This record gives sequence, structure tokens and C-alpha cells, in this order.
Amino acid sequence: MGSLLVASTDRSATRVRVAPVICAVVFIAVAAAPMADASQPQVPRLASEGSRYVEYAIDNLPAHFRSGEVAALDNTPADNLLTDAGATLGRVLFYDKRLSHDGSTSCASCHQQSTGFSDANRFSEGVDGHLTDRHSMALANGGYYISGAAFWDERAESLEQQALMPIEDPREMGSSLEEVVEKLGATRFYPALFEAAFGSPEVTPDRMAKSIAQFERAMVSYQAKYDQAFAPGSTDPDFESVFTPDELAGRELFHGAGRCAGCHTTHAQVGQQATNVGLDEIVEDEGAGQGQFKTPSLRNVAVRGHFMHDGRFSTLQEVVEFYNEGVQDTPALDQSLRDPVELGLDEQEVAQLVAFLETLTDEVFLTSGLFADPFFTLPGDYSGDGVVDAADYVIWRQAVGGGGTLAADGNGDAVVDAADYTVWRDNLGRTWESPAGGNRSPHAAPEPSLLKPLLFGVVCWRRRKRGPR
Repeated sequence: MGSLLVASTDRSATRVRVAPVICAVVFIAVAAAPMADASQPQVPRLASEGSRYVEYAIDNLPAHFRSGEVAALDNTPADNLLTDAGATLGRVLFYDKRLSHDGSTSCASCHQQSTGFSDANRFSEGVDGHLTDRHSMALANGGYYISGAAFWDERAESLEQQALMPIEDPREMGSSLEEVVEKLGATRFYPALFEAAFGSPEVTPDRMAKSIAQFERAMVSYQAKYDQAFAPGSTDPDFESVFTPDELAGRELFHGAGRCAGCHTTHAQVGQQATNVGLDEIVEDEGAGQGQFKTPSLRNVAVRGHFMHDGRFSTLQEVVEFYNEGVQDTPALDQSLRDPVELGLDEQEVAQLVAFLETLTDEVFLTSGLFADPFFTLPGDYSGDGVVDAADYVIWRQAVGGGGTLAADGNGDAVVDAADYTVWRDNLGRTWESPAGGNRSPHAAPEPSLLKPLLFGVVCWRRRKRGPR
């Protein structure tokens, strides 16, 4: 290690003059990649055979989703059809904190798979500790909202438009599209992913929007207990063979006295317009106008933890009891909730309606690797560009001994020291596509014969900058 880090005073004059030039080249490469500010950056680990989004979200759809009322609600635009490569890129973007200004927040920070891509917290935390004004909406079956409008107040006309808006929101990601495009373009993996999805490596906001929207439309939830009532190829359910007596009674209430099916329609349980459900006598949040808010699908509603646009309720029982006797008769109240305003359900009926809603929980969807976080830490990749090379050595050298960042803390002991150099050295040449074993890229790092003068140049340049001691 010493031969790499110490420059002898009797080197030839020519070697010393060349070293700063080599060093400058290395520093230019480092400057092109964003520096992580707190901890090691991550890169995606993707299945070598590719991810099968088309198979999951199109080919394998059951008959009660593939045809009839559900299929008629599909909002997929003709210029952004689902592809495996497009949704894969969208998944990586969805989970990537590089989309935020400070590297702290991703789409998945507010939309978590375990809660049906909602948030377990009432309000979500964005950059600099800012909290969102509304509860994060669940995303399952968002491709079946016929207008395509997104957000609680429907301010985005499509999922494509919605995908980019949080990036520039000062309370959410606090970044700019220009900044994000530069960050993504500086990695090894994003140009490859964009090329696979769109035919060329250019990173553009339009392509980002399209791929994230593809990933979100692939979030179809169709393997809950509810769906087990449909025999393969059939659109006629046999709920009696699957549901308990309470679940059957709850289903009758859902379509009858509970009046739920007026807003949550079809076998996807999706709404089709913004609605005022009488939350407040005096409307403080106008939503889409007059206290109306988008109606999301009820799929996986039992695992969300908070409900309504402001997350005011924390259990399904509270939600049902609100509709039972808490609706406020305001001028804009949806007609389906009038005459009478109170439902008059007894305690048992409330419990039965909750039991039916729990049959909409889709454990396959909630645990599927198709929708899981793809990121991992590539040992020694301190720049997070997807390859372990000389640029990562520079980051380690800048941080060793208390350089103000833990990006080069390769062994996770909260100190950047010689042990982290060893992590870098032992993984030199690995890439995001070959993170382990002996599959190192022959082009990812300088040849060993060139590495010594490169690193020698780094040290020499730093010593010249510091001056004599």
C-alpha cells in the first residue's frame, strides 16, 4: 500500500511533471459523477434474464381483469405501451434517491410496497425534513383510472405527468430535472438501461416520465383472496366457496347498505372521479374543487395504516364508522352518500364490512420481486457510478482521516481508513452487472501497470496543492 501512496523525492523530473496531468484526468472523471454526502451510494442489481412485467401485468391477467369493465378503464396511452425494459428502468428510477437534491428521498420513500405503495406514516418526509401536505396515495391499479388523472386533487393529467412533479417539489425531492438528468447520465448503468428501454442511451425527462409510468401501470393487484373466487378463464365468481360467512355478509353490505360500490367500482375496486365524501362541514382543503378528491382502488387497503387524503383515520374500522355515522352533509357531498347521510349499520355489520375489505389484500403483489427495491451497495464503488475504478480511490483518499463524508466507508464501521482502501482494492474492476465473484469487467479500471502512476499522480498533486510542510 505504501508504494501507492508515497511519492519519492528522487523521481525523475519528467515523471513529476506528468503526474499532475494524469491526476487532473482522474479528478475530471470524479467531478463528472455526483458525490454522496453521507453514506455509500447504491446501484441496481437486476435479474440477468430480465424482469417479466409484460407477463405479469398483461399476459397473466385473469379473465375478470383482461375483459369487461376493468379492461375498459385502462388508461395506457398509445405512445407508452408497457415493455419489460421500460418498466425495469422505471423500477430503478422509482427507488433511486438520486432523484432528490440531497440524495435522501426516492418515490419509494413515500410509496412503500409493504403498505400497497402508500406510506405507513400519516404524512411523508421529503428533503430537509419537510412533510407533505397530504397522505401518500396508494398506487395499485392506478392504470385503471380511466381519465389517467393523478394526485388526490387530479392536478396531473396522466401518470407520465405525475412522475416528474415530485422531483421539483421543494417539499418532496427539491431537485430540478436538469440536475437529475446530469446525475443519472454520470453513472454507468443508466445509459445502458435507457438504451434497453428506448433504443439509445440518452437520459431525458420525457423518457424518465414514461418509464416510471410504465412501472406504476404494471402495479396490477389481482391475486387477493377475492380473486380466488374466479376459476381460471372465468368471469363469474363463486364467493361462497372462498369467503367466510362474515366476508360474504360484508360483500353484500359493500354492494348494498354500505353503498361502497357506488365509488369503488368493478373487480379492481377503483373509483373514476373525484368525490366529496363529507369529511368536513367546512372545507379547508379544496382538493380538485369543493373538497373533492380522487378515489383510489381499495386493493390492499387493509395494510395501508392511514386513510383519506389527509390520513386522518388509522384503522379500517374508523373509516367504516365514519361512513356509518360521521359524514357531513355539505353542499358538494356526493349524491350516493345522501338520503340518508347515516347508514345505520350495527357493530356486527361494521365488522363484516371490514372483513370483506381485508379479502382485497394481495400478498403476492405486496412481496413480489418485480416491485421490490433493486438497489444494493457495490463494495468499493464510492462514487456510485456502477463501477469500481480509480475514481473511487480518489474519493477514498479525499475522505480518509475525516474528510466529511462516509461515502468511502466500505466496511461500514463509520470511519474512513485503510480498511476501506482494502475494500476498494479487492473489488477493483467490479461493476453493477458483475457485483460478485470473478466476473470483473476488463475495461472498468486501468490496467495494473497504469494504476500506480495514476495514484502516484493523485498524491503528488495533493502535495503540490498543500505546499511544503
